[in-house]
Amino acid sequence: MAKTSLALPWHSAFILHRRPLAEHKVILQLLLPELGRLSAVIRPRSGKQRQPLQPFQLLSVQLSGRADLKSIVKLEEQAPGLALQGQALFSALYLNELLCRLWPDNLASDELFPLYHHSVQQLARVEPVLPSLEPVLRQFEFALLAELGMPVDWQCDADGQPLQPECYYQWQAEQGWCAAERGWLGALILQLGLGCWEQAGCRQAAKQLSRQLLRPLLGDKPLQSKALFQTKQPDNPGGIASADKP
Repeated sequence: MAKTSLALPWHSAFILHRRPLAEHKVILQLLLPELGRLSAVIRPRSGKQRQPLQPFQLLSVQLSGRADLKSIVKLEEQAPGLALQGQALFSALYLNELLCRLWPDNLASDELFPLYHHSVQQLARVEPVLPSLEPVLRQFEFALLAELGMPVDWQCDADGQPLQPECYYQWQAEQGWCAAERGWLGALILQLGLGCWEQAGCRQAAKQLSRQLLRPLLGDKPLQSKALFQTKQPDNPGGIASADKP
């Protein structure tokens, strides 16, 4: 067995989700560079040989087995876990749930792992309040949508014409921005494309747009991570616990 494990390559990995399996085994949802998201089985050890099985910690793994469900041969810490608390922790759990719900199992991606790694690092660094967390979440959502083949064109309308700052637009699925009597002001869309998050109006518009784009992908099943915000912040009408959450 030792010789077999030495022949296997090491992969960087994050744990997105874990659930118990029969016979003291656990199924992990892993995110790996280039390989994307995949499922793998591990038999957790206890005592001094206990493995790190926490989210938001950069790990190194060796994998073997079938393409649809691999086995973890070895798992080691590559870096300390990120210290996430409160709304920052709930926001990171939200990113994990989005990936588990939206990214197909065993679909390779060059961009997904660095995008996730950068985003959770940002969540650990910024002040754990909505004005600081929302830009990280929106940037992740729009980048994930682009990876899923649903990019937002922040400069041109559905006909390929430059967005006009004084005109209003609505986003139409499979088309893009279409001129409308009311909706998002072109100037606001252009600001979002430049990553201007200082104004509350920009943050709110980006949240509304991301919800519109994610809704058909997520379906009717609610996100469990959003319930955490509701439970933890019941008296915060302007925060994530409100109707428009993260």
